[in-house]
This record gives sequence, C-alpha cells and structure tokens, in this order.
Amino acid sequence: MKARIKNQGNTIVLYLDGKIDYETQDDVCTVINSTIARNKKDETPKSVIVNFQNLEFVGSTGITQFVHSLKAIHNENDGAPKYCGVRSEFQKIIKAFDEGNEFDFFDDEALTRKNGKPIINQ
Repeated sequence: MKARIKNQGNTIVLYLDGKIDYETQDDVCTVINSTIARNKKDETPKSVIVNFQNLEFVGSTGITQFVHSLKAIHNENDGAPKYCGVRSEFQKIIKAFDEGNEFDFFDDEALTRKNGKPIINQ
C-alpha cells in the first residue's frame, strides 16, 4: 500500500494506492489518522478527502476490523474525512457497520470539493 498526500487549496487529499487486506488495514488507518492529526495542528484546518480510487480490497477477511478502525478515526477527530472512489460493494459493507451515519462517500474528488453532497448519506 502506498499513500500520497496533496494540499489543494483548502483541502488535503490523501491518495491510497495498492491492496488492502487484514494485514495492511492498520497501516491504512494509521495514515488517515496521522493526516487528520497533522491537519488539526495547522492554524487553518483543511477538509480531508481520502481517495480510495486506486485502493483494492482483497477479500472480506479483516474488513470488519478495517471498518471499526475507520469508525474510531471519526470518533477521535473533529474533522472527519470524506471518502471518494470507494467501490460500491465495500460502501455497502461499511454502511452496514455505520449506525451513526458517519461516513460520506462521493463519486470523485471534484464532486466532493464542488458541492460536498455525498452520494449515499443524502
């Protein structure tokens, strides 16, 4: 798994590339959490978009732990990230564990920045 971070105006975009499975899911969550933590220290916090477009999920083993880790990120941070490029089958799995309706999924980055309206949480 590889992570790239780009500052684009008032937004931080975190690109996650590669494969995620039970063994790598903690690394993905650590990268997301550290990006949010650094952002909180800035004088002018930015919105955070996590782009999953090039992230492949390998099987469902460990996906539950991954979703619980993502939920913890939302609970521990004021500025919860928005997610784009998440494949529909995994959106369904994540939403099954998202009782608080915390996750916002978007088709792509441009849509996320343009109007901020999620494609699922409407």
